[in-house]
Amino acid sequence: MIKLFLLLSTILFSKNAISDDFPAIFGCFCEGGLLTGKIKNNQEIKINEKKLTVYENGIFVFAFGRKFDDYVTVSINGKTKKFKVKNKKYKIERINGLPNKKVQPSEKDLIQIRNDQKKIKLSKKIGEKKKLFGSKFILPVKGRLSGFFGSQRILNSKPRSPHNGIDIAQKEGAEILAPASGRVKLVENNMFFTGNTLIMDHGLGLISIFAHMKKINVKNGQYVDLGKKIGEVGMTGRATGPHLHWGVYLLEKPVDPLSLVQSDF
Repeated sequence: MIKLFLLLSTILFSKNAISDDFPAIFGCFCEGGLLTGKIKNNQEIKINEKKLTVYENGIFVFAFGRKFDDYVTVSINGKTKKFKVKNKKYKIERINGLPNKKVQPSEKDLIQIRNDQKKIKLSKKIGEKKKLFGSKFILPVKGRLSGFFGSQRILNSKPRSPHNGIDIAQKEGAEILAPASGRVKLVENNMFFTGNTLIMDHGLGLISIFAHMKKINVKNGQYVDLGKKIGEVGMTGRATGPHLHWGVYLLEKPVDPLSLVQSDF
């Protein structure tokens, strides 16, 4: 399934070279996609008329989120180009067999959930203001895709928020590798929904969240290279079987991890 996705998507993820005075833009012009590029010192960039933050060496980054218009405009010093944005059809995922307390938490559980959410929300704030990720992302674990970005989730017949990540089913204890270079921002065990949870900062506000882990092999503040072992697959938290949930955010905007795996940056 992953190979088919990569084959069908190749044209969407290539570098968009515009002209000498317009920067090359890397990434995916698609819902859930991420764009990066580099502008000159005397330039400013706007996307849909909103000025972007420009970081060290003129690097900018932009995420489309789960839903977006059919087109997006990119302006450099007033010169504007219009690009088609690939819209996605999102699946409906029905997950049954979850413990009732994981779908309808008690008052005591709600206290833990709020505390967990505060820690995750804090981790989404800008950390490293330089680009730590390289030109490629990899899948952190190989396995069957059991959950897809943006899908509507129905848990024990109860509708819930869209799925902001992908799930990769694999045997318990399987190695999890860093999908890109970054610095460990949060290590937290026994979170209510996500179980043993790791958050990595890839720079420029881009983070990865790894959930349901059996074991975490890195520590807070540690710099981790692409491909280094960061932990093991588990089924902690709200899970019906061993798998890895991999979520990616640019600040508060969710990014489709599969779009990163096929993009050049």
